Amino acid sequence: MNVLCLGAGGMGALAAETLAGFDEIKKLTIADLNLAAAERVAGKGRGKATACSVSVEDAEGLTELMRGHDVVANCVGPFFRFAVPILSCAIRAGVNYFDICDDPEPTLDMLKMGKEAEAAGIVAVVGVGATPGITNMLAAKIYGMFQRVEELHAAWNIEEKESDAPEAIAYSAAIVHWMQQCSGTILECRDGRLQAVKPLAKVELHYPGLGDRDVWTVGHPEPVAFSWSYPEIKKSSCYMVMPSLTADYFKKLAVKIDAGRLTLEAAGHQLVDEAKNASLLDHILAVISGIFDHPRLPLFFVIGKGEIQGRRATVAATIKANPPGMARSTGVPLAIGIHQFARGMVKVKGVATPEKALDADAFFRELAPYCTYPSRVADDDILDIVQEFS
Repeated sequence: MNVLCLGAGGMGALAAETLAGFDEIKKLTIADLNLAAAERVAGKGRGKATACSVSVEDAEGLTELMRGHDVVANCVGPFFRFAVPILSCAIRAGVNYFDICDDPEPTLDMLKMGKEAEAAGIVAVVGVGATPGITNMLAAKIYGMFQRVEELHAAWNIEEKESDAPEAIAYSAAIVHWMQQCSGTILECRDGRLQAVKPLAKVELHYPGLGDRDVWTVGHPEPVAFSWSYPEIKKSSCYMVMPSLTADYFKKLAVKIDAGRLTLEAAGHQLVDEAKNASLLDHILAVISGIFDHPRLPLFFVIGKGEIQGRRATVAATIKANPPGMARSTGVPLAIGIHQFARGMVKVKGVATPEKALDADAFFRELAPYCTYPSRVADDDILDIVQEFS
């Protein structure tokens, strides 16, 4: 199988490196606007990879490049700008598509393109990263435990370390995405339908076995994906776990963005500059998060609420160890999703979310060997699922 990897940044590089290790992947093309970056990634492709330069804003050139490949692996962000146009090119080229889209609005727009993708004879699986991605597969695992599911929530935690050598906070598409999802409006499922609401609302979260603490709503694809995949649910949000002082800081940035006093890019630069000066994130995450706003929660997790065996229940799911670093936590799941497709395991048609397209048990078995932080666990013991009755 021939795969076109779009984007030679950290996440794209780890996805390509992982794909190169699979026997089913015979050829990789690494494409980036920066040819030198693409060549560096291709150099780690085990002799399977070549590099080229492409602008994803050149629809004609991108579509032509896609032809001759079996799958496009899209790691080019920010996805609120590029996801839909790139999927449109894949549909025109008749090439299957996987991405790590972490923005809710384009996730919804791409899901609505399902008939176009199916007519083109392709499969598109959107949001196969860490969050979304691993979180979606955790949701798939707990969904089957319920007789009736009423709520399904995802969360990601900026308090917890991602590795023993944390990645430096640097300006990137991910930072712009962060600013986008903390400002304006976000999509949440309320009363059984998606609604546009303001982000950064404080919510008291109960995690079975750990206790209660405040978290904050943030824009992310999981509420869109969960309400699309499981239309019977009544409520779905994405939460950001962070110290209250950090939440206050993001709210101040959001006010400036919403008032037009800061662009998303300018807000991102301000966040990075202040973090580098130890004025906010590095100080807060290193000191305050260890003693404040308890209890500590996993790096990312899902919470489900509903009925099990006729009783009200809350179920939480996470993984006991993570691929070290967010780039690896995002790139490796993308590669695993494509690996399932290469082995004929993806049976859906058109556009789908990971929880509907991928085999959850196989996904976690394959993910487990990459999960080495804070320590390696047995492949069959990677999941931590806790339920509590009320």
